Amino acid sequence: MTLSTAAALAKLFGQYLLQPIPFTLTFLLPLLFRLIARKYIWLTLPLTALAEVLLNWDSFCYYEARGLALLFTLTQLAAMAVFVRILQAAAKNSR
Repeated sequence: MTLSTAAALAKLFGQYLLQPIPFTLTFLLPLLFRLIARKYIWLTLPLTALAEVLLNWDSFCYYEARGLALLFTLTQLAAMAVFVRILQAAAKNSR
């Protein structure tokens, strides 16, 4: 994969994550869980996966779009896992 292809993919994933619903699920939901119940912040990952499947059901069912929908969902979950880990590290440092 060339550098321009990798840059184009990174830009595409960035644009996807900045849309309202993925942004809310990826960044705001963990922040909300951190404020309400820090112990259960990891529950945001399966909740987001379930919400993504339900919201993008048509993409997951259509055979040509299934791979791309799965790639975007897994990328979103990876970014979310990193964000949750950062929130947990910040909580440990603040104690």
